[in-house]
Amino acid sequence: MFARIQNRTIKASALLLLLPLILTGCAGGEDTPLFPTKSWDDIEVTIQTRPPRVKAGMIEFMVLAAVKGRKPANDLVVSLRMEGRKKWHQAIQDGFLGVYRRVVNVRDPAKDVLAVKLRIKKTDKEKILYFPLALQHTAAEKVAQ
Repeated sequence: MFARIQNRTIKASALLLLLPLILTGCAGGEDTPLFPTKSWDDIEVTIQTRPPRVKAGMIEFMVLAAVKGRKPANDLVVSLRMEGRKKWHQAIQDGFLGVYRRVVNVRDPAKDVLAVKLRIKKTDKEKILYFPLALQHTAAEKVAQ
């Protein structure tokens, strides 16, 4: 019985020693690619992607919308498409956090431009913002520019 307790103690100690290393590997660093933030009235819109670096194929785009950069803009209908294509794809609202998600096919990351259509619910106000995929950069690249 003493051997079992000692064995568990060793495993728990090893886990505690490895936990900081595991958590450090999961944290986003300065190399997380970013797109320039765009604004419409008092709404600031930021784009994130999964996988983090855009490449050809199906890419998940996350549109983060915040009023004055603080309060989540959760009263929007967000649609996405690559510029030049006809069909808009409505994004799925992720709770009331001002986050909207949608997977869109990217053909050429160097030339494609993501069009984001924002419409305020229960109004006719809408705006289309354009995000050239070639402008994606890391924080370290931005500092170097």
